[in-house]
Amino acid sequence: MKTQQITKAVLKLLKDFLILAFLGNFLTLLLFRLEFWTIQIFLNNCFMSILIGYPTWKGISFIDKVLDRKIPWLRQPLKRLLVQALSMTLYAALAMGSGMLIWVGLSEELTLSMMDSMVLNGLKYGLIFLGLSLLIGNTVLFFKNWKNSVIQQEELKRAHLALQFQTLKDQVKPHFLFNSLSSLVTLINTDTAKATDFVHRLSDVYRYLLEQRDNELVTVSEELQFLENYTFLQKIRFGENLQVHFDLKLDKNRMLLPLSLQMMVENAIKHNEVSSSHPLHIDICSRNDQYIVIKNSLRKKSSESHSLGVGLENLKKRTSFFTDKPLEIEESSDSFIVSIPTITT
Repeated sequence: MKTQQITKAVLKLLKDFLILAFLGNFLTLLLFRLEFWTIQIFLNNCFMSILIGYPTWKGISFIDKVLDRKIPWLRQPLKRLLVQALSMTLYAALAMGSGMLIWVGLSEELTLSMMDSMVLNGLKYGLIFLGLSLLIGNTVLFFKNWKNSVIQQEELKRAHLALQFQTLKDQVKPHFLFNSLSSLVTLINTDTAKATDFVHRLSDVYRYLLEQRDNELVTVSEELQFLENYTFLQKIRFGENLQVHFDLKLDKNRMLLPLSLQMMVENAIKHNEVSSSHPLHIDICSRNDQYIVIKNSLRKKSSESHSLGVGLENLKKRTSFFTDKPLEIEESSDSFIVSIPTITT
């Protein structure tokens, strides 16, 4: 299998070299009269076409990959087109200009009169060739990346809607409603003021779920307000067995994926023991104004279903669409930590 891969790579490299040698000699035919054509010029031209053309080709491909991460076609098409055209033109002009100078220097059979007469033609045909190459190349790259971006956006939309629907479904499934109503009944009999607060916060939780389910991003302040209401409801149920501590020092106007923090708290409660003998501690803090970190003590339930990975993988995909900063996950013997990047728009 490895031998086949090496053979395939070598054949691809040879094909690229042949294409470059053909293009280089074709351009040379435009610059020289046929009577000046020699074997030495042909060989020099093949050598320089590969030596300069291959790095130029791969450099342009590298620029395209970098811009795919920094300025995706789907999000900023006009800016991407301008930045790509400018950066590729400058890089290609520098590489091809350097190649032409080296090529002329190596072509010992060229006379001074021949070099003088080819300068203007060289510049003219070189710019025409460069312009046409970049025009065709950028057009192909535009449609290729546009197609990929549309496919990616559709996949992210499906993942986003699936997560939002699953989260909403989890919130309204019978046991959650039963637990909420049971807590409310207890409060009505013991603390009517807190019962009223409970109803208001439960209403706010559902209102937020309905309002934000179609939004791609929300502010940190909105998400934190929702999370505080959600943790209040859970603390009524678990009492002192659930300890949630907030310590966030960051710009609350930064953006965040909706329900991402709540998902981490919900999963911590779902997958760990919450009891008087083993209280669940959840710390929510910020890091360098760039991340919100959710850390919970780890004592997995014996019936742990290991379903956490699906939700985290979904969240990773959604995060990668909006920022280059990765979703960070750490697990030790006594803690589970998820660092969610905040986003600037």
